[in-house]
Amino acid sequence: MENDELAEWIAKLEAQLAELKAQLPKAEKPFVQREPIPRFDPTEGMRLPADAAQAMARVVPDPPKGKGFNPHAWSQTKISEPGWLPKGGRAQPNTPRRAEAQPPVKDHRSPQTRIFDAMVDAMVGGPNDTSKLR
Repeated sequence: MENDELAEWIAKLEAQLAELKAQLPKAEKPFVQREPIPRFDPTEGMRLPADAAQAMARVVPDPPKGKGFNPHAWSQTKISEPGWLPKGGRAQPNTPRRAEAQPPVKDHRSPQTRIFDAMVDAMVGGPNDTSKLR
């Protein structure tokens, strides 16, 4: 190739490039965020009258002055130990104390109801028996 041929070939390529650039869509403005969105505060602008604020302050007592740091304050305000086990870590054996203390309940049903319940038990089974329902 000679210089004239190279110059023509470069001119053709530049013409094709110009055509392709003309076919591109126009560039839109880039997104620019204006200002940050303010946080929603429902209490903004609320004011409390001075007498109401003083009444609220009187409810909470001030800590005693001159006492210094109390290292055991956490144990004085602790609610309870977590879990069901006593502090030793072992549960006591389960003893049914209530069953021994209460007398057995008498059957308060009428004779007709007892007979009917016996018939149902014979035909179907007890109230929780589902073996005969299939």
